[in-house]
Amino acid sequence: MVRVGCLFALALALAPARAHAQEGGGPIAIELRAPPLHAGDRAELIARVRGAGAHPLLLTPRSEGTAIEVVRGRLLRAEAVDPSAEPLEFRIPLIAHLAGTAVVRVSVAGYACEARCRLVRAEASQIVNVAPARQGGSAPKQTDAPSETAPDDATGQASTSSLSWVRMPGAEACASSAALARAVEERLARRVFVSAADADLAVEGRAERTPDGWRAVLSVTQADGTVLGERTLESADPECDALGRLVALTVALMIDPLTAPEPVTEDPPETQVIVRTERVEVPVLVPAPATPPPPRWRVEFDAAVLGAIGLLPTAALGGLTTVIVEPPGFIPIALEGALLPFSRAESALGHADFLQVHAGLQLCPLAIREGGLALHGCLGADAGAVIVIGGDVVLDERERLIGQAHAVVRGHWDVIGPLTLRLAVHFLVPFRHEPFTLSGNAFYAPEPVAGMLDLGAGVHF
Repeated sequence: MVRVGCLFALALALAPARAHAQEGGGPIAIELRAPPLHAGDRAELIARVRGAGAHPLLLTPRSEGTAIEVVRGRLLRAEAVDPSAEPLEFRIPLIAHLAGTAVVRVSVAGYACEARCRLVRAEASQIVNVAPARQGGSAPKQTDAPSETAPDDATGQASTSSLSWVRMPGAEACASSAALARAVEERLARRVFVSAADADLAVEGRAERTPDGWRAVLSVTQADGTVLGERTLESADPECDALGRLVALTVALMIDPLTAPEPVTEDPPETQVIVRTERVEVPVLVPAPATPPPPRWRVEFDAAVLGAIGLLPTAALGGLTTVIVEPPGFIPIALEGALLPFSRAESALGHADFLQVHAGLQLCPLAIREGGLALHGCLGADAGAVIVIGGDVVLDERERLIGQAHAVVRGHWDVIGPLTLRLAVHFLVPFRHEPFTLSGNAFYAPEPVAGMLDLGAGVHF
């Protein structure tokens, strides 16, 4: 009895230590906030991640366009301002190299845990506008119409250019920066683009999706920050290829109007291209959180070897079968049956052999599960019988119906596939304690409390 009580106390003591494992992570969402930037600034973009729970997290920022540079490529949960906070706040260092527009994309990989843990991902993007460098005097003058600048300076050499091309969220099907640069250089039949630090002209542009098709916004800026002009191109074609060809031709004309070829009609008749000058505001698109899978039932069938003390005259071995049902949104329910086939009671008058069988129902208000491990704490009641199956004396009562209160702590381990191992400690309080008698005299009296320990295996669905 002392050993059973110690095992039961140890199992209850372990239960709170695993309670933190039930903290799940719901769908992950990201919120981005960029500070106002000027060329030459060093700043931090704030990324707030919600729904990460207490699980490991990997945050990966990247940038498109030459206006800014992301200094850190990867951040772990420990690098958040407060790794235990909700939401988690990360500070992503940026360097603003040039005036213009860029897109920062941040992807997050984490875990969401319900019955099991699964890998979840989310991504958000933020448009970052970099203003010209801070300097004294009046702001650079901007013209209202685009300027298609001459290619030669006073020395007769061709002016150099840099290209910054950004595809906004939804416009990933449009031409990449490298493809656009190749198309422009093919039209001009020479090497055109250099690094932004060595360029006389900076050509910046972005492609975006519109309700009617596609839009590109282009601007040309001199090395001293003077904005020479801005041009907006639109296409109603279902594909973005037509807009890409128009952008390549327009950029070539902006850089070198003398040597750029005349536009050739190569789009199908149904393609409609509209050109107008305007400034546009582009909203930030944040993907909606992923919908979690619907909860499902779990059913487990177990068989175990059972040892008992206090239910029969001596310690006994037997077998146990359990069916555990875990409905979605409710506590687990256990149906259990046990058979202890033999135990002998002896006195000076002789001996008698006993068999005990019982079955019962339990509810498990303590239910913790993480990955393949689970812990259940259950309460219930059993009904059964104690039967005298032999001996050299004839007792006054050959069989007796019994009932008992039943408390149990079970540990489960999903080993591989549907196979599960289990270990359980049981504490029982029989409702009847009157002795079995021989000719009116007490022969064997049941204990007021009893214990069982079982070890077995099962399958779950």
